[in-house]
Amino acid sequence: MSFLSSKRLILAASLALLIAPSCHAASTEDKPAGTILEAASAQIENAFSPDAKAEELVLKVINTSTSSIRLAAYSFSSPTVVKALLDAKKRGVNIMVLVDYRRNQKKPNWTALNRLVAAGIATRTISVYAIHHDKYIIADEQTVQNGSFNYTRDAAEDNSENVIVFWRNPELAKSFLRHWESRWSAGVDYKTMPVTK
Repeated sequence: MSFLSSKRLILAASLALLIAPSCHAASTEDKPAGTILEAASAQIENAFSPDAKAEELVLKVINTSTSSIRLAAYSFSSPTVVKALLDAKKRGVNIMVLVDYRRNQKKPNWTALNRLVAAGIATRTISVYAIHHDKYIIADEQTVQNGSFNYTRDAAEDNSENVIVFWRNPELAKSFLRHWESRWSAGVDYKTMPVTK
């Protein structure tokens, strides 16, 4: 093989390596990994913690709800979130809360969950998965709050977390609600735990 032929072969191989990833990307990017939803009237709002008021955005979703809240949580112990849910219940909002069983076996979790049950809020735990790591709220079958934010004081004050809210997006809410209902049906009613001072 001549020097010129070797050079052409190397050039052709280099071009093939450069082109191959873009061809692969084009073929996989066109295929959705999940559900694609469009909503012309939706508004998206986000916040971060501990320095940019992520918990305030979560509370805004709860405090502006008028008919229903479906909450899924990994860790649940935030006194401010509990208070907002209790206030929403007093306004007549139908609330149901689902939490991971294993992650909520400490006094702060029991205190929070006991308060919900005492107020008549349907509350379940789920243990059929290695962890139930979902963290979201569906409000009024229209709005979805999602992100890394656990409903805990640590998430609000110490951790680096994110919250994103999709306001007025009923199609997205419907998708999350289907997921929430499947997990709710796999859960069991939370039994109030004794909490000593």
